[in-house]
Amino acid sequence: MYVGCPNTPTDFKGYTLVLPAVSVGNVGQLSVDLLVTTLGLVRVGYLHSDCVLPVCGNDAFSVGKDTQGSLVTTTEVYYSEEKKIVVVQQRAPHVKGKQNEYCTSLIEWIQSYQFDKVILLTSSYSHERLDSQIQGGRLRYLATTALQQTCEDTLQNELKWLPLERRESVWGKSVGDSKQEDIPEQAKDVFIPGGGIAKRLFVQGCKENIPLAVLLVFCAEGNNVPDALTLTSSLNQWLNLLPNQSAGTPLQQWKMPNSWNLLFGSTYDQTIY
Repeated sequence: MYVGCPNTPTDFKGYTLVLPAVSVGNVGQLSVDLLVTTLGLVRVGYLHSDCVLPVCGNDAFSVGKDTQGSLVTTTEVYYSEEKKIVVVQQRAPHVKGKQNEYCTSLIEWIQSYQFDKVILLTSSYSHERLDSQIQGGRLRYLATTALQQTCEDTLQNELKWLPLERRESVWGKSVGDSKQEDIPEQAKDVFIPGGGIAKRLFVQGCKENIPLAVLLVFCAEGNNVPDALTLTSSLNQWLNLLPNQSAGTPLQQWKMPNSWNLLFGSTYDQTIY
């Protein structure tokens, strides 16, 4: 699945893997854009999979108006040796019916490259919230048993994050090809509408004892830049990627890629009026 560039690490032992789910508002992907741009992450490879629709385009992280003409593909991998972080950016949705296969491949890659922990960034429909979720912050998290053993005290007591409230799905009792009785107890009654592969990956992470956390915000489709800033800033509170972030607002701390200049399309031609 993973194809590394020449002279790049053959394993990521001690690294944290951050990856997005294609979810409502593309919040996870926008958050990864902020991470790659602000931290100056270096491309080290890509994920080759027929489970994701193909995409090819110009470098989304080019600096200035002049580009080097570097091509980007569907799912690319960036890292920082200094920060001990590996980030995946996914630019297309999954092929219908292949989400479980993709999650299985991800788990195999995570295991073979010995990541220290894995964080999935996603989002969920705000209109699906429970009454108890409407008040207070919009951030929630899930953690597998393997991650709770090392990080639960930090997440709950130091960061004061709220775990995602358990809720029976209104759409049925199964997750992909898994029956309810095959789902680990820790992953039962997890409801993330609009969250993409978040629940599937969490279920498989619980089964395979992967130190995995799902970090999500409730949001709606629209201008989701503020949601991405919230999610990325929360991640930074945990990983301390930008130690001096408290000195300014999230908007001042995170650098936006040039590709965001066309986030809502190009401007209209004023000569037509």
